[in-house]
Amino acid sequence: MDLLDRVYPVAAPLLDRVDASLAASGAPADHPIWPLLRRLGSLPGELVVHLAGVSRDGLTGASDALRRYAGGYRQRADEVPMPAAWRGPAAEAYGATWSGLAGQLAGGPDTLTGRLEDTASYLDDVTAWLGRTRRALAGTVAECLGSAEALALKASSDPVAAATIGAHILAIAAEALDDGRALHDRWAGRLAELAYRPVDPAPAGTTSAQFRLG
Repeated sequence: MDLLDRVYPVAAPLLDRVDASLAASGAPADHPIWPLLRRLGSLPGELVVHLAGVSRDGLTGASDALRRYAGGYRQRADEVPMPAAWRGPAAEAYGATWSGLAGQLAGGPDTLTGRLEDTASYLDDVTAWLGRTRRALAGTVAECLGSAEALALKASSDPVAAATIGAHILAIAAEALDDGRALHDRWAGRLAELAYRPVDPAPAGTTSAQFRLG
């Protein structure tokens, strides 16, 4: 349980009033909440409800699982050696094919293990972003609870007070959105699908492959 989990149940009645006031009475035409509403496409209370329901635990579990898969691919690549005594054209074709497949499984960033590890690291960054966003939003909501605008909204359903609270919450959400987009841009191109490009085997000759016993 983090700060947002603790703050949201206390703030829910205030957030409901803010959303109801905005839906029923709007805000002055020049109020800063309007561009924020258009950009985010959500009422402030709705946004807080959504983020309060998003847990980081699933992302952490997913990144751990991806790293286990990456380790498994790396192990499989090491477990299938080229038979030392195999000679001939078929052996050369096998060696070329296995070399290409092993290179696809493990090695550098442009391999299956590299993509899995990058995806796991991306999920770690998303998890950290979600934690920052929840903390910032919780702090903002807590400030709104103790504000003069909250008292005015409770006492007289003041629509300007509701808009001011809503703008304060949505401004923090807009900053979080920018942060998330910057995170996405940093990872752009590193999570794309990795196509398998097989190695062309050496032309098969007329001589059959042989096992040498001695």
